[in-house]
Amino acid sequence: MSDSMNLEAIIAFFKSQADDIQIINGERAAGIEVGQITFDSREVVPGTLFVCKGLAFKEAYLVDAIEKGAVAYVSEQAFQVDVPGIVVSNIRQAMPILANEFYQAPWQTVSISGITGTKGKTTTAGFVNQILSQDSHEKNAPQPGFISSTFNYDGVTKEVSSLTTPEAMDLYRMLATMRDHNVTRATMEVSSQALKYNRVDGVGMDIVAFLNISPDHISPVEHPTFEDYFHSKLRIFEHGRVAVLNEDTDHFDEILAAAQAATNIEKIVTVSRKNPGADYFANQLTFNDSQQNFIVHNAGEVIPMTLNVLGHFNVNNALVAAAIARENNIAWSTIQTALAQATSEGRMDVYKTSDGNITFVIDFAHNKISFEELFSSVKEMAPDNDIRIVFGSAGGKAENRRPDMGHVAGLNTDEIYLTSDDPNFEDPYKIMDEIEAGIREVNPNANVRRQMDRTGAIYTAYQDTMATGKATTIIVAGKGSEATIKIKGRNEVYVPDYEYVQQLIAFYEFTGKMDIIKKK
Repeated sequence: MSDSMNLEAIIAFFKSQADDIQIINGERAAGIEVGQITFDSREVVPGTLFVCKGLAFKEAYLVDAIEKGAVAYVSEQAFQVDVPGIVVSNIRQAMPILANEFYQAPWQTVSISGITGTKGKTTTAGFVNQILSQDSHEKNAPQPGFISSTFNYDGVTKEVSSLTTPEAMDLYRMLATMRDHNVTRATMEVSSQALKYNRVDGVGMDIVAFLNISPDHISPVEHPTFEDYFHSKLRIFEHGRVAVLNEDTDHFDEILAAAQAATNIEKIVTVSRKNPGADYFANQLTFNDSQQNFIVHNAGEVIPMTLNVLGHFNVNNALVAAAIARENNIAWSTIQTALAQATSEGRMDVYKTSDGNITFVIDFAHNKISFEELFSSVKEMAPDNDIRIVFGSAGGKAENRRPDMGHVAGLNTDEIYLTSDDPNFEDPYKIMDEIEAGIREVNPNANVRRQMDRTGAIYTAYQDTMATGKATTIIVAGKGSEATIKIKGRNEVYVPDYEYVQQLIAFYEFTGKMDIIKKK
């Protein structure tokens, strides 16, 4: 990693990139060494080049950074401060350009697999990471890097992530740390926001994967239209050499055409559970309470596979992960070992009472496509069970999800429990109103209950199930393994869904034993 870079050299570099660069107090740049770049004033140390970004940026943040030792700034406007400034026309475009130069293009020595899609990015990235980790273990090589919505690992530090894809300067710093610690492979989730707002600009990826697409993240603060969302996703092909595509998604022809049109894409690989002509085709799917088995057909080979995660949609995710692994020259035996042990916490987690009367399914599903896949898998697992669902929707974003999820829920069950799911600054009951409107459009007679407290809603679904005496699957969707819920800007601690349902099952088993004792 570059320990420092001369400020005059940075100014000269920016001038070489655009004609409209304005330099403030440039005469004061002589002899100044820059040892760090950041947009977060909390991270400023002496020798920092501070980047002023964000619609809510205030000059006070820059003043604070200078007091902590910032020696210069980059911004879209000049400020009345004593340190040199570099004024650019687009700060988001400038950030990856600066980071790439400062960290000396670290992506060139790390083979990156980037994954995008509406649903399944985290699960697929996790599968790839577990395969690469198994391969590294077998070869006594450094563990792979990982950048995702769950955690980031840069070869030194594993930390909880705050964004699906980090801001450009954080991303480049992580890649530089990987390079400096001999990490040669990494897996990365690539969000539509990252592609739209230049977070991954300049980053070359050996492999890019497109899982699926459906309307999501449509709101005034995300994407104004589906077309904008879809176009942003398709930009991933600008970064790759090999494209791995899931044929079973909507809009596949458009996705394929975009991959074919990208001049940097040298090879296109397809996966499918429906088309035997795909490069990687899966069939003969069977499953039990904890695993799925299927056959993969690839290049004349027939490979038996066990996946330690339920949900038939996860077979597509596993196929994409296997294709990425094969493009990384990983043996089928290593892929088999890794997927047979794979975990994906909070995704299709199944918990059953010992008598099988109540099944809880915990899943992160939080949009139309994930709801459709979730209900399909649940019905396939237990076709004779009644179904109840507990869910809500996040506040302040992706407002189109609400009626969409309501539609899917209303089409698949009459027993629906609406509750909180990161309402943030929005009124949770307003969110519930919008979900229920979608339910009523397709199922006017649905039995919809509302309960602000999430664990209370789960408990009500449990009580209602007990009252019927029927074998029932209770879906708890949206939060998965998360242990906080966002309310008015704060992450409030609450009992994760998977922990609470296990408590309910323990209570169920205990009361059953007590009934036996009483009868004796």
